[in-house]
Amino acid sequence: MSAASIATAPAAARPEIRTSLLGLLRGELRKIIHLRITWVMAAVITVLVIGGQLLLISGPKNASDMASAPLNSYYNVIEGDIAIVRILSGVFIIILAAHVVGLEYQHGTIRVLLARGVGRLHLLGAKVAALALVGLIVLALESLIELAFAWGLSLALAHGGQPWRVLGATYWANLRIYLFYIVLNLVVTLLLAVAASVVGRSLAFGLAVGLSWFAVDNLLTIPLALLERLTGSDFWAKLSTVLLGPQLNRLPDYITLPDHEAAHTITVGGFGPQPLLSVSGGHALLVIGVYSAIFLAVAIGLTWRREVLD
Repeated sequence: MSAASIATAPAAARPEIRTSLLGLLRGELRKIIHLRITWVMAAVITVLVIGGQLLLISGPKNASDMASAPLNSYYNVIEGDIAIVRILSGVFIIILAAHVVGLEYQHGTIRVLLARGVGRLHLLGAKVAALALVGLIVLALESLIELAFAWGLSLALAHGGQPWRVLGATYWANLRIYLFYIVLNLVVTLLLAVAASVVGRSLAFGLAVGLSWFAVDNLLTIPLALLERLTGSDFWAKLSTVLLGPQLNRLPDYITLPDHEAAHTITVGGFGPQPLLSVSGGHALLVIGVYSAIFLAVAIGLTWRREVLD
């Protein structure tokens, strides 16, 4: 036997593993479906969404508002509904991403997968795609529940009329913007949670960073406002305009269209702390895009370059 044949024998004997991205995606979806936390969170979110809707429809002024200003009432409904969907879907995707990505590192199962020939970035892409798909499904289910309550409220308060006839082209355009907004919020939150889990290589780190990021981000507006007053410099106010949390909170303020009812102008917006200075929609989207690119680059870069088989 020649030296060349001896050198090539082990390579020839070693099977070549080819795992398609679709196959990896199916595998990640199965993992998510079999995670107990997935169903627990889905049940909790459903209860909270229904509870939130019951609180919204039990307001004492619902009937009078619908009769006197139906268009404004419908805007109040979607503002409240979107706030609930955005918050709950964000918490859901952070917790789920920390389990799907962080536990893979923590338990060492990612080493087994990579040792079998699965590509690092293929695996990461499959995880992100599976998480995004599940997140969108949860988002759709939440929205359907809220749509059912909104339609039921309209019928209950119509008293034989048709208040929904006041909904014009501007309202439906704003509704489409709101839908884009909650999907964008889901994507950014997902990228944050995945990046944190890849950096920390553990469930605890992914949960801690993912769940605390927006709380810290939003609370930073308080010391920044104090520093602006103490120093008299607008630098601190400008600094608040590059924080991710406040920009995501108030993005609808900048990108929705003003509507009109009788002689009144209806302005719609987001929910939560806002930057100390008003910005344009383009600025807000740029800030959100930069953060998303950073989260994505961190997740891809560390997955690709950092050794996990040691």
